[in-house]
Amino acid sequence: MTDIVKVSDIIKKINSIADPGLALEWDNVGLQVGSSEAEVSKIMLTLDVTEKAVEFAIARNVDLIISHHPLIFHSLKSVTDSKLLNLIKHDIAVFCAHTNLDVVKKGVNFALAEKLQLHNLDFLSPETGAELFQISVYVPQDSMDLLAEELFKQGVGVVGNYTHCLNDYEVSGQYKPEKGSNPYLGEKGKLRKITERKLEFFVDSFNLSSVIATIKKFHPYETPVYSIVPQKRMSDNYGLGLIGEIKQEISIAELALEVKNKLEAPYVKLWLAQKSRSTQVKKIAICGGSGSSLLKSTYGRADIFISADFTYHTVLESRIPLIDAGHFYTEYPVLEQLKSVLICKELEIIEFPRTQHEINQQIIL
Repeated sequence: MTDIVKVSDIIKKINSIADPGLALEWDNVGLQVGSSEAEVSKIMLTLDVTEKAVEFAIARNVDLIISHHPLIFHSLKSVTDSKLLNLIKHDIAVFCAHTNLDVVKKGVNFALAEKLQLHNLDFLSPETGAELFQISVYVPQDSMDLLAEELFKQGVGVVGNYTHCLNDYEVSGQYKPEKGSNPYLGEKGKLRKITERKLEFFVDSFNLSSVIATIKKFHPYETPVYSIVPQKRMSDNYGLGLIGEIKQEISIAELALEVKNKLEAPYVKLWLAQKSRSTQVKKIAICGGSGSSLLKSTYGRADIFISADFTYHTVLESRIPLIDAGHFYTEYPVLEQLKSVLICKELEIIEFPRTQHEINQQIIL
């Protein structure tokens, strides 16, 4: 007997790599159509929930569409859109992971970097929708390892490519159990002096509640003592855009042609920014989708910036060369990344073919 897979199971898998708490404030991510308890046997991956994508899903009896761009961005006052009506009629759920998928290591930009064969990767900007906190908790020496291990399971102590990161100090404390207390150590009515360990670690805002719950569950004291301090910096574990290197220098013109071919784009737009076509480049900044807001973060760090949707004035004012490879083509590689995360024997996973997307209806003269 095969295991039943529900929409909620798929959501859990995606959230494990791209927590919705990482999405930027203006975004709308998560389950947008359907029930989390619905059963799933066939999934379709797409960048957009377009008319053609919905028709394709209906024809192939898809149970769940996973899209990068949200189907619903703003509050609805009515449900009359044909896409929504068809999705509801055919009982097809829709789940979207947008900016939360942009900022993670198994997301849009790392998929693009892999496609372009970049290495030595670093984030262009630490911006996400999440905050970073430092937590300190005081615990008896004999309970420190158990508590630390349970906290690591909740995602604390991750710094870049390192896990299980924390600081601990030996500290002296005291307390006096009063009436109604149930002390782990000491006697009611008597002052107790004790040597403890102070554990310090970082935690993301979307994990904060589960971390506090874990402290209360596994700490031996009935009233654990801990502090939470918001940080004035962002986490090193997430960010918008990437900067990396190619194996050897290449001319701007050659790079533009390679980008076009690797992304299977019909064309790319190249801005030389006062450089020549033969100028050699090695350090490459990238951002899948619209990257204009990150341009200043590339200055002094990259030789060229590959993204999409550069505006007229952004192009004219850019101090480094730009390759605009198209919003669709710079984000499409993430679908293969999502497929690798979701693949299991109980599921059939298909992609909405890039050749059928409405973007191909553009006429290039």
